Amino acid sequence: MTWWLITFARRGSARYLSHLDTSRVVQRTFARAGVPIALSEGMRPKPRISLPLPLPVGAAGASELAVIEVPEGVEATTDVLKALRAASPPGVEPLHIVDAGERHPRPQASAAEYACVLDGDAGAIAAAVERYSDAEHAIRERVSPKGTRRLDLKDYAGDVVATPVEGGARVGFTIRRRSDGAARPQELIDLIAEWAEVEPVMRGLERLGIAWDHGLPSPQAGQRKELST
Repeated sequence: MTWWLITFARRGSARYLSHLDTSRVVQRTFARAGVPIALSEGMRPKPRISLPLPLPVGAAGASELAVIEVPEGVEATTDVLKALRAASPPGVEPLHIVDAGERHPRPQASAAEYACVLDGDAGAIAAAVERYSDAEHAIRERVSPKGTRRLDLKDYAGDVVATPVEGGARVGFTIRRRSDGAARPQELIDLIAEWAEVEPVMRGLERLGIAWDHGLPSPQAGQRKELST
């Protein structure tokens, strides 16, 4: 068996897919392209596929990652990548294939870069972003069925910038992932919007990139092969 790392984009109407639906789309794309996916063992075999970092429903993704095991003898070639692209539904585009070899890669995300548009006074939004950058702490409460948790957004969200656009401002930011989890993009935007006195609606949210800190094979391993067209 061999593990592949598939980088793909999710845009347009596909950004409204759930995490599970996105996984199913990738699986069906392989089936339509005639590329087999290895199955797990046991009474109810399942395709060996995972998406290590869920993308929020409604968000586009410029460089998402799928980890897929394929049967022995299935090679990652340029023709395979072209077949996957041809078999993909609108809004989903395979970008690269990395052949990671026989060892199961377990990628761990350390940070993700996002951008969205906030409607309203661009000056007020920029002032709120500056206030956040200068703040030592930004405590928010997260309410869930498990109870209420207080978290300091400054521990998780940084590199916040606001650029004026028509009708508002484009807000770019980085969400850092720690051992205790990560902040949600909406939590940061809620705070910025509250300080700017605008509606906390993220328009056109996109994950621009992901930094992976472990689990990916080293390029020096001699078995890694990356394909793109």
